Amino acid sequence: MALDTSRREALVVVGLCLAWYAASSASNVVGKLVLTDFPYPVTVTMVQLLSIVLLSAPAFALCGVRRQTDFPRRYYWRTLVPLAFAKFLTTICSQVSIWKVPISYAHTGELIYRLALR
Repeated sequence: MALDTSRREALVVVGLCLAWYAASSASNVVGKLVLTDFPYPVTVTMVQLLSIVLLSAPAFALCGVRRQTDFPRRYYWRTLVPLAFAKFLTTICSQVSIWKVPISYAHTGELIYRLALR
């Protein structure tokens, strides 16, 4: 019975990783479209990260992912807060590069497809 539970948990984690990858790719495409008409990458980043925060808890609950354990305050401030800040900065940099680079995702997808056919 324990093997079935661990196998189920592994499948849920793999499924969540695939969903994250798909959502991340879609987010980049939508970000490119939004930034062409709304050139404010910091605002787009804030909305993007806030939506992740709001949608993650219900998604995890729906998939039966266990809740985290309580972290000591010191760990929270020394590890999690700097990681969150770094994620914020990297997302802003990503949005700026998506906004400024004049290549469309259709061209990128076509290039990847052609390279895969070789």
